[in-house]
Order: sequence, then structure tokens, then C-alpha cells
Amino acid sequence: MKNKIKEIALVICVSYTVISVCAVIVNTIAGTQNNNFNTIMMLVLTAISVCVLYLYKLFDRFSPLLTITLQYLIALALATAVLLICGLFDEISENGCRDFFVSFTVFYAIGAVVFYISTYLETKKMNELLKDIQTSEAKKR
Repeated sequence: MKNKIKEIALVICVSYTVISVCAVIVNTIAGTQNNNFNTIMMLVLTAISVCVLYLYKLFDRFSPLLTITLQYLIALALATAVLLICGLFDEISENGCRDFFVSFTVFYAIGAVVFYISTYLETKKMNELLKDIQTSEAKKR
């Protein structure tokens, strides 16, 4: 469990760094600036996304498409809750909700693709290792 928490924390840190660098590039090109609140929101939403993606084993009994859809809906619900809580303290602009959901969905989708490809490759590697072990055990008999 401790190793899994370290792994999730590492993925959150790496993902947040990549997203922050992308935001800096976009802001530089657009000539805009990012404020501290947006920076913290990127961290919170990155943590939500990564944690929800790591819950995939809870949905083993469902099809992969249903699992991915459920994970997205859970992440979106949590992100919406964060947005609503933030709305209690500061006004959200007219197009703020739409922009928020588009930005969240784009980065979540990219993260999900990377996550599932790496999970697939790791599973494939483990299956090959298991097959090698089974083959070597059969040869010993």
C-alpha cells in the first residue's frame, strides 16, 4: 500500500509538472498570465484525475469501455464539486464553467490514454514474464 501511494504521488507530480509547463507555453504564446489560484487548481484537478485513474481495479468486473466511462464521470463529478466550492468564494465568469470542463476533459483524456497504454504494456510484460516462468517450470519437470 505504501508503495502504491508513493507511485500515485510520483505520477501526480510528473503529470502536474507536464501540465504546468504546457500552461506556461500556452500562456507565453497567447500573451496571457496564470495566477496562483489557477496553479493550485491545476494541482487539485491533477490529483483528482490521477487518483480516479488508479481506481481502475475497482471496476474489473465491467468492460473496459464502461470502466473508462465511469472513471471519467467520477472525475468530472469531483472536479465539478471543486468548481462549485470555488464558486462560493469567487465569482465564476460567464464562460468559466464551459472552459473549465473543456480544459479538464482534454487533459483528463490525454492522461487516461497515457495511463491505459502504460497499464496495458505493464500487463503485457507481466504476462510474458509469467509465461517464461511457467515454461521454465515445465522444462524442470
